[in-house]
Amino acid sequence: MKYSFIYTRMFFILVFLFSGVKAQTLTITNNAGNPIIIKSSKKEVTLNNRDKKEFTETDKISITIPNDLNQNINLFLEPTEKLNITVEKSNKFVYTGDRAKLHEYLNEKLNTDTFGKINTYEQISQKKNHGELEKVSELLLVNVLNKTGLSNIVVSSEDKISIRRLKNYIKYNWLYTIFPTLDRRETSFKKEAINYYFKKYIEKDIPKFSCTTTFHYSIIEILTKNKSLLPTELPTYSIVEHTDDDNLNKYLPQNCQKQYFQEKYNYLEHINGYNKEYYKKFSEKSLTKNRKNISED
Repeated sequence: MKYSFIYTRMFFILVFLFSGVKAQTLTITNNAGNPIIIKSSKKEVTLNNRDKKEFTETDKISITIPNDLNQNINLFLEPTEKLNITVEKSNKFVYTGDRAKLHEYLNEKLNTDTFGKINTYEQISQKKNHGELEKVSELLLVNVLNKTGLSNIVVSSEDKISIRRLKNYIKYNWLYTIFPTLDRRETSFKKEAINYYFKKYIEKDIPKFSCTTTFHYSIIEILTKNKSLLPTELPTYSIVEHTDDDNLNKYLPQNCQKQYFQEKYNYLEHINGYNKEYYKKFSEKSLTKNRKNISED
């Protein structure tokens, strides 16, 4: 009886504790005058004008105004935080609530800052001046960090989960605008530049690399194509679905291999290419084969 009482008491304590746990909340309000479509990882809903909808436990949604706009919204909230986005007429998004200014910058202005430097990187790369490229790109990164309230881009064990995700999102968005330029250059300049960014920003991520965005996939793809220029070996993985690109895909973690199919399908869909449905099938499929190092096969 004594033990039964203790267990019962513990059960109700746990129920009380967990009932108080809150999930991050995003509320979308549609004031656009027309229906909008919202997609999250769990659901797709249509909001009519003046409707609103709450979303919990999601890090990314897309908002589509048919025949007008499709915008991805990335979220960096802690479990107790709430963000509100109101979609107004003329495709205006109004952010209120926790970290409103941060989310407005990330989703409305960050790409303008980072992608806006691509032509500058291209011009510097044509001169094969990796020192100037490093200086200009680093100054941009400092500017972005200032606008997002971060002191650095290095993930710390003391960082909250949302801050870790935020740092990685900014880092790979920034690198994504630099690496395609490097990939087109002659070997000597390419080696110097790629190794600078690899050693400083990417190498420590490699053992647990994950393709959560197209930014990640683009970086690991370019690194794989130029692996002979790197100071270290890239880990290898089992091929989950065989293609003509197995020699590259074996260096991609499982979810990056899935991203490969998505990127391939997007390209073939754009040009109405042969065999696009094959890649579509696997881009939508959960690739569940066990991942392991190829040397163990």
